[in-house]
Amino acid sequence: MNVKAVTTGVALLCAMFSPIVVAAEGIEGTWEFKSRMPEWKSEATMTIVKGDDGKLTGTWSSQFGEGTLSDIAFDKGELKFILTNDFGGQEMKTSYEVKVDGTKFNGKGKNQFGESSVEGQLQGEAKGGTEVIAGTWDINITVPAREITDKLVITKNADGTLAGKWTAQRGENTISNIKFEAGKLTFTRSGKIGPMEFTSTYEGTVEGDSLKGVFHSDFGDREANAMRISSAESKAEPNKPEPNKPK
Repeated sequence: MNVKAVTTGVALLCAMFSPIVVAAEGIEGTWEFKSRMPEWKSEATMTIVKGDDGKLTGTWSSQFGEGTLSDIAFDKGELKFILTNDFGGQEMKTSYEVKVDGTKFNGKGKNQFGESSVEGQLQGEAKGGTEVIAGTWDINITVPAREITDKLVITKNADGTLAGKWTAQRGENTISNIKFEAGKLTFTRSGKIGPMEFTSTYEGTVEGDSLKGVFHSDFGDREANAMRISSAESKAEPNKPEPNKPK
């Protein structure tokens, strides 16, 4: 075997792939984002994280609403992504290309309304993967004339899937079908209060240690926002009892 050839090949592979890894780590975090067009300007908060699968995802929050980032690519200081916003049921996509220099960037955005100049400043590191959602949350559900505060615990199983446990003021509850993609959390909540059984689905957006969302059920929609009170990850599935230990 030609040792020199093997060594050279390894060096070339490192040279090809290492910059991309470093680049991805360099853009992870929460960015203050400013956009300007003639007679118009806006500010937003943009968060980019890397999931357990190595894929970059992002969320967007501004005075005009929430959005998601897709097709995020970063190589040799050039960051590209697509922002998708929903304005009253009307979807709008804006493509961005910016040059990153340390903790700042400058560039352009383009959509059906024209081009805008943009700039950004990194504000701090962001949690990635399941760390974004794992932990214990105080979740407030708005119902007519009052507000209910329950606890939601989300953990990671050994196989990488997510599990949840719901502790309610009344009744029994189980959590299933938990998914967390591009800053969006969804799950199914099944409950029982006395003889009455119910099922609802949740959709929410994570912003740091806050969660904003809505429960959908046959009884209508209920706003449900949460704050994380502790971070934790576990390989146990909360809704399944642990096996009995031998005495």
